[in-house]
Amino acid sequence: MGPEGVAAADLLSLSTISHEHHEKIHQHVDRLPGLADKLANVDVGEFAAAFALEYAFITQQLVPHIDAVEGSLYGQLERLMEGRHSMAPMRHEHDELRRLIVTLGEYRSRMDAPDCLDQACAMGLRRALYRLYALLKVHLAEEELYLRVLDHNLSAPELDLLARGIDHATAEPV
Repeated sequence: MGPEGVAAADLLSLSTISHEHHEKIHQHVDRLPGLADKLANVDVGEFAAAFALEYAFITQQLVPHIDAVEGSLYGQLERLMEGRHSMAPMRHEHDELRRLIVTLGEYRSRMDAPDCLDQACAMGLRRALYRLYALLKVHLAEEELYLRVLDHNLSAPELDLLARGIDHATAEPV
């Protein structure tokens, strides 16, 4: 039996859970440039529907993932690396992601206005979508590297505990 009476066969793999979540996130992240490109020849209704779908994913899946990873994995990583390599840059990127998401929310709230996608608005929204895309691509790749550190340095029960925390935080699919 593992932690709290969990059988070894029932232990979750942090790598598996993280890769599943990253795959789901990448599917949405990879749509962001196309969504930004739609702003050039915009059909407001079509764009608004696609934007609403991606914004729902961002707020309902990506943000809980960010919070779960930062709240559980980063502390373990800092402990394992004995402060030699701070997770501050990754936390800073999470802060930047949150700022971009707030910006997207501001644009999302303006979608019903008649001039919601005028030239200035479309340019600002396009910039935010591209920045979110670029930052997430780099950040997720780096996160994968840190997962290897955890995999090689924690016990199966410790990895299970982290995997359950991440899986629980993003349990509701969008």
